[in-house]
Amino acid sequence: MKKSVLTGIVIFAAGIGLAACTPDESSDSVSTEYTKEFYNPILPDGADPWMTKHEDTYIYTHTTGSNITIWQSDSPTSMMNAESKVVWEPTPGTENSQNIWAPEIHFIDGKWYVYYAADGGGSQHRMYVLESENEDPFSEYTDVGQITDPTDKWGIDGTVIDQDGELFYVWSGWEGDENVSQHTYIAGMESPKELNTDRVELSRPEYDWEMEGGEPSINEGPQILYTEDYIHIVYSASGSWSDFYKLGILTAEKNADLLDPDSWTKQEDPVFQSGNNVFGPGHASFVESPDSSEQWIVYHAAKEQGSGWTRNVRMQPFEINEDGFPEFGEPVPVTEPLPLPAGDPVNITKYTPEDIETEGEMTDEGILAETDQSLTIQYDAPEAGEYYLYLYWRSNGAVTVNGSTDSGDTFTFFNNNQGLQDEPLAVSSYRLNLEEGENTVELSVTNGTFDLDHIEMKDH
Repeated sequence: MKKSVLTGIVIFAAGIGLAACTPDESSDSVSTEYTKEFYNPILPDGADPWMTKHEDTYIYTHTTGSNITIWQSDSPTSMMNAESKVVWEPTPGTENSQNIWAPEIHFIDGKWYVYYAADGGGSQHRMYVLESENEDPFSEYTDVGQITDPTDKWGIDGTVIDQDGELFYVWSGWEGDENVSQHTYIAGMESPKELNTDRVELSRPEYDWEMEGGEPSINEGPQILYTEDYIHIVYSASGSWSDFYKLGILTAEKNADLLDPDSWTKQEDPVFQSGNNVFGPGHASFVESPDSSEQWIVYHAAKEQGSGWTRNVRMQPFEINEDGFPEFGEPVPVTEPLPLPAGDPVNITKYTPEDIETEGEMTDEGILAETDQSLTIQYDAPEAGEYYLYLYWRSNGAVTVNGSTDSGDTFTFFNNNQGLQDEPLAVSSYRLNLEEGENTVELSVTNGTFDLDHIEMKDH
């Protein structure tokens, strides 16, 4: 694992050098300790996030709409720069060639199975399965075809329950052939590729909080959470396009007859909903921290109030209470840093304005630079390779890093309705190829103004 030290920042403003704080008068650089915090979102765009931990690796996928892409990393907070591969693309014009939604990847009996929903060729949404060639999630995949019960009704968001080796398939579907309401169904599985029972309805929208946002009414996105005594289905309810999207929970005892609706109890209140300027949290998955000591929920939320299906991906820790039920709390605002998951191997070095002595102009929130001004970072890389610079800034101009204007992902971090400055705080990420030893990284303002909040360097 790479370790790195950010050795200093120098800001050049109208010919005046502004140097970082130094450990002593004889040195013009400063080393920093790794920060133990990160900010949401972990991905600037994305919906229906599915993350699973396999041995020491996190395997991730989400809706792209046009293919199945898999990411993998040893750091659950570093999917933005994780290794990725498109493992399947549809044949144009086929029944599963369009609107590819909510893929999930499950490791069963030594192979990976991807469950997804799609339509195309005049058909409505149905659910399908891919099967990997071997235990490598980046191996070749075979498109097995549709997975369905005898009714063959519209269906999305398929997932799998493993009850002591017996498999069950859970999904969201229509009762009939009209888009009136989405219900939660379960069926037994003959194999990871085939169902062997009729579908059984477990839940339909019935409480007021499940039917907000307009029609159709919705129970969807079922996800499985195992605790010592229970199997929970955490599902999404109310309009996915609205700020009212939220999570509810169905619960069965661990050894219950899962195909008996009476085995399942629906909690009367939602378990996770909008709050702290986070809107429409839903479609969650659950993973342990790298050292397996913590539980984390991974979910999508609207980028801002009223943005509906324009969403990003977030994660935060949660607890299992003494009764065996999850306590998710409230969504953590993007203005609040979170502790890294325990054992997360990512190394983050961070500089804030408080770390920098300056004689130039300072805003309430950061350091202000203008056209033709620049910041220079001296970064001591222990080995040659790729590193990542995250620029947290407000600007109405443009910035280059090492002469490049390609900022990779840029997204709004804090938005205006959160009472920060008139300009939203944004994050730009830059992939840097650095040499072993000291590297000079220059951030140059090419147009307008540049209001620096802080800079992070990561080795993931």
